[in-house]
Amino acid sequence: MMYGYRSPDKGRFKRVQRSALYLTMRDGVELAVDVWLPGPLPAGAKLPTLLHQTRYWRAPELRWPFSKMSDGLIGPEGKMVRELLMNGFAFVNVDCRGSGASFGTRMHPWSPPEVEDGREVVEWILQQPWTTGMIGTIGISYTGTTAEFATHLNHPAIKAAMPLFSLYDVYDDIALPGGIPHDGFVLEWGRANASLDRNRIPLKNPMVHLLVKGVAEVGVGATKAVSRKQAHAKHQAAIASHAGNLGVHETSAGIEFRDQAPKNRIIERMDDFSPHHHQSKADASGVALLSLSGWRDGAYPHSSIRRFLNSKSPVNRLILGPWDHGGKNHITPGKEHPMQGEIASEAIKFFDHHLKGYATGMDQEPAVQYFTMQAERWQGAAAWPPPASMPSAFFLQPGGLLSPAPPAAGASVTLVHNPAQGTGHYTRWRGLRMTLGTGKLYPDRKKRDQLLACFDSPPLSQAMEVTGHPEVRLYIRTQEPDGSFFVYLEDITPGGEVWHVTEGALRALHRKLGTDAPPYRDVVPYHSYCSLDAAPMPAGEVVELAFDLLPVSYLFRKGHRVRIAVATGDCDNFRQISMAGAKFELLLGESRVILPVG
Repeated sequence: MMYGYRSPDKGRFKRVQRSALYLTMRDGVELAVDVWLPGPLPAGAKLPTLLHQTRYWRAPELRWPFSKMSDGLIGPEGKMVRELLMNGFAFVNVDCRGSGASFGTRMHPWSPPEVEDGREVVEWILQQPWTTGMIGTIGISYTGTTAEFATHLNHPAIKAAMPLFSLYDVYDDIALPGGIPHDGFVLEWGRANASLDRNRIPLKNPMVHLLVKGVAEVGVGATKAVSRKQAHAKHQAAIASHAGNLGVHETSAGIEFRDQAPKNRIIERMDDFSPHHHQSKADASGVALLSLSGWRDGAYPHSSIRRFLNSKSPVNRLILGPWDHGGKNHITPGKEHPMQGEIASEAIKFFDHHLKGYATGMDQEPAVQYFTMQAERWQGAAAWPPPASMPSAFFLQPGGLLSPAPPAAGASVTLVHNPAQGTGHYTRWRGLRMTLGTGKLYPDRKKRDQLLACFDSPPLSQAMEVTGHPEVRLYIRTQEPDGSFFVYLEDITPGGEVWHVTEGALRALHRKLGTDAPPYRDVVPYHSYCSLDAAPMPAGEVVELAFDLLPVSYLFRKGHRVRIAVATGDCDNFRQISMAGAKFELLLGESRVILPVG
């Protein structure tokens, strides 16, 4: 299903070449731009062009002697760009305004001026002798969102977009999943960005500092009209212009609700720079769309599903694979290994089809392709969720049991909030920072589950595939006005290993199920996260918390057991909502998980 395509242009080019320049925008801000072309390029040859706009440095400046041994295409993204180049694409890489070697300042991510810059870069591309005028956009994470926002320009030259491992709803996908502030990411991401904007490497790895000096300078140019001294002075001026940048933590400070402005009021609400809020612009463009994410890509597999469900693109495809953030690793528990360029192959097929007009077979493939972990196979469907999946309830039972049969009413367990509850360093959430070097995530669930309330099924009499969005219904009674609740779906092997499958969370303040029209189509319980719907828990009364776990496709093998683990916090990633020792009575008569079983 995937990876079977070989481009007719493969092997045609033998090397890559890079040139750099500054482009002046409508307001005088100059952007640093790299143009990568494959070679040897025959005289008069024209190529379709891929546009990539980044806030993470378009290229590194390597120290001597590494600069003599590398063309700068390093790391997983560099390898992907090389594959695209060698298969017959031009690649234009831009430092977004206020970042890298570009001038300007940044008030918040994906600001209107930053998005509009894309239009001027596209117009410049169309004037170049090496382009066919057929343009695609591509990116991973932040740059995946810039690739999506470029489609909102409704520019006729942009024909296809491939947002990879990227968000759709800023509030629920990354800033406050389940209404819980994602401080672990927001604060550390902000610090990393501030370092990059000062031309400093945010990583502690000494080998990286030995290899990389900073962001690549634009340089003296082919005509030598600018001296190296002048070029360096301009580079330093660009870095100095970033001093006025606002960090993402400043832009989000004080936000608890979707309809709330931050303290600095630089925006009216977080939705202002959220792709879902501008979906109608994307629909008007008619751009071919391929959304791609991995099962342990933070909350972004749900982001890609939301994009797929809401896009009216005439070509709208979704791929969900066994990957972490960025697709560096295959992450099936017990079968982890590094990836070897498979996603680049899919990008080549997509852009060959839509920018070159090659017969790639994509039009014969199902709109949705997803990988089932443990079964280790790709499957296809015309829609999401796959219609073959049917809901199957499993009830939380006394004695830590999990069963399809509901227990007698009246049983309960008390959850006592322990601030030490957490998921550790090697998680889907930490992976969003692109700092993990392994696909072995959640390696110590057996130890961490000792602090949680766990409910295990008997060994399965036959294999069970779970594909879709598991949901939970928790019934809570407490004297506390608020709390956060995390639920983990896990696989216990016959040998006693505990493998993380997926997870979900909800802040009790946001438990009300929405009855108004949601901001976009989804297939899970709808919480508005708006201030008018917020409600403290009434003391001593039973409240229902209904929420989804992140989507997954996973095969529980015969003889394995299904575990549901319940926590009241994740100290490694999310803000603590409850005080230490806070008590919550979990009623077992109706509390349950609903698994989409195929």
